[in-house]
Amino acid sequence: MRSKFKLVMIAVSALLLIAAVWSLYAVFIQAPMDLATATAGGIKELFNFTPRVTINETVVIEQSAPIMEVATVAQQVMVDHAWSHTWLGSTKSIRLIGTFTAKAGFDLKEPFTIAIEKNPLRVRASLPHPKLLSLTMDSYRIAHDESGWWNRVTDADREAAVRTLQAVARARAEGSGILEEARTTAEQRIREIVERNGAPVEFVPPAGL
Repeated sequence: MRSKFKLVMIAVSALLLIAAVWSLYAVFIQAPMDLATATAGGIKELFNFTPRVTINETVVIEQSAPIMEVATVAQQVMVDHAWSHTWLGSTKSIRLIGTFTAKAGFDLKEPFTIAIEKNPLRVRASLPHPKLLSLTMDSYRIAHDESGWWNRVTDADREAAVRTLQAVARARAEGSGILEEARTTAEQRIREIVERNGAPVEFVPPAGL
């Protein structure tokens, strides 16, 4: 009876050991790898690029992108610009009204990293600084174009007014909060992907800052 009992205890111990090893493997190896794969796949599906993914500082997925930039926010900007010049009492003036589309997002030449920590299982995401990626003039019209008696509006004046209109639109777009909105939008979508796969996420500044 004792030998049978010993055999049973050995078998039970072996099963418990196997279960413990499997649990450790599932928690410390399989779960982080599944999270890495699912997170990278979700980001690729959403943004059309794969971020760099590490597990405990070991790279498991390299960053790759068929595109150089990803825009997360588009916003319309309207600008009304007036200019005048007076010479010897004669005034010429121009007024332009333009509509622009500004797009903000991330330059993928910069690191975009998802770092997974095993114990406890969590994610630290580091995004590049958002940038104004493009500013396209959709249309503009000349609301006012008037020459003075001897101070005439020239083509050079009109071209300079258009350039100023574009510069004002860029400054207005950059000061509108579109960059912060681009970051917030990206973070919100990444948070949804990570938390859907069972882990909390923290966003940290790019390395070196």
